[in-house]
Amino acid sequence: MRIFHAYAALFFAVFAAFRTPRVQALILVCLLIALVQSGLFMLIEKWRFLDAFYFSIVSMATVGYGDLTPQTSLGKICAICFLLVGIGIFVLTVTSLAQAIMRELEITEERRDAPPDRED
Repeated sequence: MRIFHAYAALFFAVFAAFRTPRVQALILVCLLIALVQSGLFMLIEKWRFLDAFYFSIVSMATVGYGDLTPQTSLGKICAICFLLVGIGIFVLTVTSLAQAIMRELEITEERRDAPPDRED
């Protein structure tokens, strides 16, 4: 039963973390960077939106499967520029999300360990 409580606490902490303004703002910035990069790759590399967006997210997350790569010089320059900015913002977003989750878990643990209020 303890494992259920641990997973429930984690679920609620993740849910609460996604509601924090900092995490929401950073996710929005990541999304905007990916959309701008996707638009440029649609124009420069003639990729479909899904391919361009996929490339943007996979590159920003530093996964880099290698199935899509820019073929033009301008596309490669754009990829370098976006990666310099995008990776940093992505890491900041993931770090902020993890910090918010940890903060929520600590609050939950403090509430659980606090003595019950006694009304005499």
